[in-house]
Amino acid sequence: MKMSDDALPEEMVGTFHDFHGSLKSVEQLLQPYLAMPLDEMYDMLSPIEQAKSELITAYTVNSLFWSFLTTQGAKLEQHPLKKEMERIQMYMRKVKLLESSLKGVRPPTGHNPPTHQTVDKYAAARFIKRGIGQEKDKLPKKRKVDDT
Repeated sequence: MKMSDDALPEEMVGTFHDFHGSLKSVEQLLQPYLAMPLDEMYDMLSPIEQAKSELITAYTVNSLFWSFLTTQGAKLEQHPLKKEMERIQMYMRKVKLLESSLKGVRPPTGHNPPTHQTVDKYAAARFIKRGIGQEKDKLPKKRKVDDT
């Protein structure tokens, strides 16, 4: 695509060239994925990777639409797109949580711990006994008083 610098205001020429360069680099990064049919690519992915791919695609499309609406001067605070973006982010967190639990790793920070935690009763009893034993050692010893 041949660009004419005369059609743009002087202060935007550099920004437009930078943006065009960024789009070219994104296009190069996506080329391997675009060259392969989608069903073949999905056959190579695990179900978690498929879900992540779908979520990334949905988030990207919605982000681009968000950017378009912003350029058109739309008020996005109450727009339904905001709720959709939050919904996609919620599912992204769920997939990340599921992925970490399948790997046996603690969930990333910001997630609620599982509610089915158990207490090791024997370890708790040992801590209590040791704690009580140390407290007894700290108490002053009582002296016997002679009544004579």
